[in-house]
Amino acid sequence: MPNYKIIKMTNMSPMHIGLGRDSYDVSAGALHSDTLTAALASVRALSGKDGDLKQFLESFALSSAFPYCGNTLFLPKPSGKINVEVERMEEKDYRKLLKKVAYVASTLWQKLINGEKLLIARNQLQGQYLLEKPEDNFLSPMVSMINQRVSVPRKDNEDATPFAFEWTYFREGCGLYCLLDAESNVASEVEDLFNELGEQGIGSDRNVGGGHFGVDAKGNFEMPDVADANGTMLLSMYIPTEQELTSLNVETSRYQLIKRGGYIAGSSSDNLRHLRKNTIYIFAAGSVFNGIAPIVGKVVDLRPAWKEGNLHPVYRSGKALSINIKTDWI
Repeated sequence: MPNYKIIKMTNMSPMHIGLGRDSYDVSAGALHSDTLTAALASVRALSGKDGDLKQFLESFALSSAFPYCGNTLFLPKPSGKINVEVERMEEKDYRKLLKKVAYVASTLWQKLINGEKLLIARNQLQGQYLLEKPEDNFLSPMVSMINQRVSVPRKDNEDATPFAFEWTYFREGCGLYCLLDAESNVASEVEDLFNELGEQGIGSDRNVGGGHFGVDAKGNFEMPDVADANGTMLLSMYIPTEQELTSLNVETSRYQLIKRGGYIAGSSSDNLRHLRKNTIYIFAAGSVFNGIAPIVGKVVDLRPAWKEGNLHPVYRSGKALSINIKTDWI
């Protein structure tokens, strides 16, 4: 059985993850694996270890960040129709509720990926979350709030400009976690980098306390071996190699593609941070491919065309963290 290291981000301060455009009133709804790995690589480069960043990113696979609350871990819902029935409800009614689900409690998730049918109570469906047990007073681990702020001009004759800024807040005892697949020496370095990243912060407005967290890396997550698996589910962002594209069966798969780009915010050179990375479309966590052909993914360089020679590579990791599953829609 695959066994992955759990890295929990604890005591999380409010966070804002930009969408790669000049707009602060909307924060990204998820902290994707390519954002996390890029942030870790940036921390590593700033410490002087910038000569082998591509090799470092290729040495491990990291899942996207998923919510947890207390001891309950949530994992992404597999794309497509999930095999769930709600007690005392018509299918046409509960299917609308299931479409809203983004995260499934790990105990139920493991049953779903084994091809089991779930019979649940209505109050196990709580917005984006499918809970392990019925609960009437469930509070989401995360809540978004928009605050009004003011941009103070640098010149005396200019007016201050109000703008909206969205923060994601985390309830006490809740936060985000990710799964790490790496050899022990690499895992130890990644954990150290997570600790540094937590001190520096991730996302926007780190200088006012945004995106800071502690780290708990004491746990492990054992993935089940799925008998008669017929699909592969992503737990991370994924950029396929040319060879892998031929075996993905995208015509009969269920997946989401996300456009990635934005500014080179992680550069150590201030004069380069106004540049935009090249854009790329990446398969998102939760995507399910028809078949169980191994997928690995690759690291790409999104360095834009720039006439000055001091522009460094801008790596984006599309290394896949995936699990074989059994589903009845294939």
